[in-house]
Amino acid sequence: MKELLELVPADVPIAVFLDYDGTLVAIRERPELARLHPKRKALLASLGRRTLVGLVSGRPLDELRRMVGAAGIAYVGNHGMEIRKGGKTWVHPTAAGVAQRVARTTSAIRAKLGDLQGVMVEDKGLTASIHFRLASPRHRGTIRAIVAEEVRRSRGALILTEGKMVFEVRPNIPWDKGRGILKLMSLARCPKSCFPVYIGDDRTDEDAFRALADHGLTIHVGLARRTRARFRLRGVEQVWRFLAALEKRLGVSAGRRPGPGSSRGG
Repeated sequence: MKELLELVPADVPIAVFLDYDGTLVAIRERPELARLHPKRKALLASLGRRTLVGLVSGRPLDELRRMVGAAGIAYVGNHGMEIRKGGKTWVHPTAAGVAQRVARTTSAIRAKLGDLQGVMVEDKGLTASIHFRLASPRHRGTIRAIVAEEVRRSRGALILTEGKMVFEVRPNIPWDKGRGILKLMSLARCPKSCFPVYIGDDRTDEDAFRALADHGLTIHVGLARRTRARFRLRGVEQVWRFLAALEKRLGVSAGRRPGPGSSRGG
């Protein structure tokens, strides 16, 4: 922990980007159960008063803001396709243009998977998630085949990706969490000297690790698989210990450290 903190420079602005599920909260059987403790919300808000903090998730923007509810931080939803900072919202224009296609595909998938227990089909506006954590393992091949077939019917407008026990239907555009955080840094007018810290646990966070490969501090949560991140933390509790130590350090150096433009009003 101390070694990671020492890698964060004290004389330049920093920006902290955090995945939500599996990073700030343990992954739950149902996504709506993954709530953040009030004390941890307060820590995020305090950190957001000291520097730019962005929560980055596959969840839709409004849901992420509702689940977390911490003031003074930025929210990046739908894998970077929508961003809320300082009272203003940015939405990827191409993704917005295919939202109706996503809705039709999601409805078709839901209709075909309706008889399978343990499957939850979630329409997230710009994307869709098909959660199968509670489904029987013997049905996973069937679930993937149905989702893939409906994505093929979009004739290239949509793509299929995979996360932890979830299939994702997304617009077929060159956009991901990595591009999303770079866009947020641009919206926040972060200087070139800004030092980004990104912490995440999922396959989708690898895009952010890649985007920051030559700059900043990248941390993978968990020990189970290969990652592009330079460092690891074992789990959610270690993430919060790191954030608490970072917040304390920033508080001590608040009079010396320049800020990249904190996100007021979330």
